[in-house]
Amino acid sequence: MQFTLTDEIAYPRDLVYATHRDKLIEVMEYLPNIEDIDVRSREEDGDIVRFENWWTGSSNDVPRVLQGFLKPEMLVWVDRATWDESKHRVDWEITLNALPEAVTAKGYNLFDDEGDVTVIRMHGEFVVHPEKVKGIPTFVAKRAAPTIEKFIVGLLEPNLRESNRAVEQYLDDTV
Repeated sequence: MQFTLTDEIAYPRDLVYATHRDKLIEVMEYLPNIEDIDVRSREEDGDIVRFENWWTGSSNDVPRVLQGFLKPEMLVWVDRATWDESKHRVDWEITLNALPEAVTAKGYNLFDDEGDVTVIRMHGEFVVHPEKVKGIPTFVAKRAAPTIEKFIVGLLEPNLRESNRAVEQYLDDTV
């Protein structure tokens, strides 16, 4: 399922872009649904910066009925991102530890300059590969895949906005 989300942050683009890219650990303090971010690698080559970040979500956001079934390692995802400062763009790919082969999540974000406001446009794709979901019959997974995709994409918009509000709050507190 393809998706596009748009949000704004009331700060100039260069500052917003650099904060998203370089202050992730500091911004994490403003994200209550994230327990940890482990920057596993960072490589710089001119305007290009590549990251591999391991995120751990908070079990507090998991519905009670699922908390007994979800192990802590299921709340981890790997974010591989390539930031291109000359284009104010980040290309990203996410791997879910719980379903590493069964889900494709990838896309890009553009940071557009609107004066004192930055408009962030997120373009992505989230696909469940039913034939790769272990422990569930393929015919069941195939029928559930579109519903799961729609549900997950529905969660992305509030999370993008929450991440942007965290960046905005961090900037309010530090600039």
